[in-house]
Amino acid sequence: MNKNKLNDLTFSSKLTDWYNKEKRKLPFRNTKDPYKIWLSEIILQQTQMITGLIYYKNFIIKFPTIQSLASSSENKIYSNWKGLGYYNRAKNLLKTAKIITKKYNGKLPKNSKDLILLPGIGKYTAAAIASICHNEKIPVVDANVYRVLSRYFGIFYNISKSNSYDYYYNISKSITKNVNKMGKYNQAIMDFGATICTPKKPLCKNCLLVLDCEAYKTNVVETLPIKKKKTNKIRRFFNYCIIENKDSYLVQKRKKKDVWLNLLEFFLIEDKSLKKAEIYFSNKLKLFELKPKLISKNHKGILSHQIINVNFFSVYINDLFVLNNIKNHLKIRKMKKRRFKKSAIPKVIDNYLNSAT
Repeated sequence: MNKNKLNDLTFSSKLTDWYNKEKRKLPFRNTKDPYKIWLSEIILQQTQMITGLIYYKNFIIKFPTIQSLASSSENKIYSNWKGLGYYNRAKNLLKTAKIITKKYNGKLPKNSKDLILLPGIGKYTAAAIASICHNEKIPVVDANVYRVLSRYFGIFYNISKSNSYDYYYNISKSITKNVNKMGKYNQAIMDFGATICTPKKPLCKNCLLVLDCEAYKTNVVETLPIKKKKTNKIRRFFNYCIIENKDSYLVQKRKKKDVWLNLLEFFLIEDKSLKKAEIYFSNKLKLFELKPKLISKNHKGILSHQIINVNFFSVYINDLFVLNNIKNHLKIRKMKKRRFKKSAIPKVIDNYLNSAT
């Protein structure tokens, strides 16, 4: 790493000049409303910008204020979150909105130290809100920052290490010690990383920093930042039994601390063997002389750390009395099909239901 460049003011000034001219026109860019900035940052975590903007605009319409979010039900928030994944983000939105309403009189704290104490707000989000809305002198550190700094300064540091945040935070503090408009700088480096200094095929020919970029000069742009190899994903096997009549499904809510926490699903057995799953369902329904049939298999639920293979069995029941008895026997609940499809359900189930209709 070229340490002499850390005190070079041209890096931050060039970035902010570029941002003033080339920043993306995003709905939350022309505001310093902490609620809107917070909402945008949470939605855009683990989400592509195009998709995130759709959800952001919808959330602002449905929940225009923190108070409206805090007074909403978890199910309503989940319904509007449906398809985004990582539902814990939505759960923490509601938790934090309630805390802000009760403890902070409906207004987000102004400093990062108080913000980071709220559910779902980490170091990056706290820094983004505090700097953009209140110009707190604190740099953001995210994947874009890792990438831009690694390439420009020639930093060969494994960003998968546990202390990588602190390492890049300290570098950022050094770079920005003379920056006056911290919020603008933070937005500039994030935008630059998202549009110019991209993970693959960066637009080096359009880069205003290219002549001073250590990675470009030494032909290692595609190499940086350094990451360890991805660990193999865990493979799991979910078998669902769709117990239904014309109008309703029998469903349950995931309660254990696991994937898809609090989402609704069909009656489930986790087992790699289709035969064992069929026997399990048959035994559970033996009292009612019902035998489920395998109707679709090998669907995939792709998560960041797991691949879930999903199969669907089916039992159709005309008799409402029998359906209600099964519901009580299995200790699950009955729900109208239309309501279930609008509720927060795993994407793999949603995809199957959409393809089956």
